[in-house]
Amino acid sequence: MWLPVFKYLLKFAKLGMFAFKSTGQEYEGAYVETNTGKLYAGNSPTDTKEELVAIDSDAIRDRGITPPVFESDTVFPSPTDYERGYMIRYFLKNNTSGKIIEASSSNFAKLKSKPYYKSSELKWILDKPAKDIFNQGYVFNGAITRNKANTKQVSFTITGLDTFITEYDKFVNIESDVKGFKFEELPKKEKIRIIKQQRSNIQRTPKVKPKVFLNTEPVDNTPALPISQSNSSSGGGSTGGGGGGLNQSFDEVMNDPDNPSMGNNNLTSNSANNYY
Repeated sequence: MWLPVFKYLLKFAKLGMFAFKSTGQEYEGAYVETNTGKLYAGNSPTDTKEELVAIDSDAIRDRGITPPVFESDTVFPSPTDYERGYMIRYFLKNNTSGKIIEASSSNFAKLKSKPYYKSSELKWILDKPAKDIFNQGYVFNGAITRNKANTKQVSFTITGLDTFITEYDKFVNIESDVKGFKFEELPKKEKIRIIKQQRSNIQRTPKVKPKVFLNTEPVDNTPALPISQSNSSSGGGSTGGGGGGLNQSFDEVMNDPDNPSMGNNNLTSNSANNYY
């Protein structure tokens, strides 16, 4: 296959990124990406071998080849986490597909060294209150605010984590279901039972949908009157006996002998015509 230089890019694939479309075998090495989006193993268009596809693509699944599992693990905090006020959550991102998952500590240890994953740990606050408290001009940041700040920091490594996580009060508002005993007072076995009754970390959609704000104020569609009509209606016309209103002329105001502040045009040099 021959292509002009402006119609392809030469790149390098790491393990876990692509596989041969025909066999499903993982590929590592140089590959050509054409202007149509096709991928071929090889160092140049004239030296291409087989077509490549993403390791988790439908083309691999359709052949009955099982790609490496890259799904979130079900994770819960432990009673010890609640005692110290926080837990450590583990996240991985596939460099090829951009998919983010949350892993257990054991799986995280196995996968974080893979060159095709980005990995990071997140300190997750479990202490109450969940929301901020304002008291006498001071603000105590609740778990939601602190978890958002920690997530934003980790997002510099795991890009998109701050949109992947939607519940920043996750695991915070835990309560005892044993009458007369607080959660902190329960034995370890009972704590674990209550912890596992919470919804897991696996999230599908945001817990709270964004609100839509509509303008419900009535709109005044009355057309505005022309200036000439509004002036005449406010003072009355010269034939209407309304006193002249705003239609009184400038000369009448300036020559009014009863208005000493305006002066008289016929008297001295203090007339309006002598002002610069």
